[in-house]
Amino acid sequence: CLINIFLSTDLKILWLHGENGTAPTQFRIPHSVTVDSVGRVWVADRANWRIQVFEKSTGEWFGSWDNCFTEDGPYSVRFTPDQQYIIVAHLNIDKISILAVPPVGLIGDCIVVDTIQLAREVKPHLLDVSLSTGAIYVAEIGAEQVQKYVPLD
Repeated sequence: CLINIFLSTDLKILWLHGENGTAPTQFRIPHSVTVDSVGRVWVADRANWRIQVFEKSTGEWFGSWDNCFTEDGPYSVRFTPDQQYIIVAHLNIDKISILAVPPVGLIGDCIVVDTIQLAREVKPHLLDVSLSTGAIYVAEIGAEQVQKYVPLD
């Protein structure tokens, strides 16, 4: 298990979590991390098939989402520019999930808004979202390419 360390802007350790396991704040292959506009840190806990959420400054555990990862764990997590959705890559099922972001102060249950089923064996590994256009870039290790998905207005 890798240790998840969150640093201040002057590179001082604010908090860390990193024990191997399945309990809250423990991980089995933490694979991607992103921070939302209100200071919540979202970690794709890949082998535990969940996303864990922490407070940015203190590392307080806010909760986890595991109810919507029944076929494969999250490999990569990113927010849309408007912070209304979380985009998640699932390598083993060749799928992208679009999840609703919960209101501030709540984590609750994960809500899948939509999915994008990709071609077989493309294996989406990492993704990113353009803050200016909302385009989703998906790095696929099976297809050895990057695909760009552009939202329609």
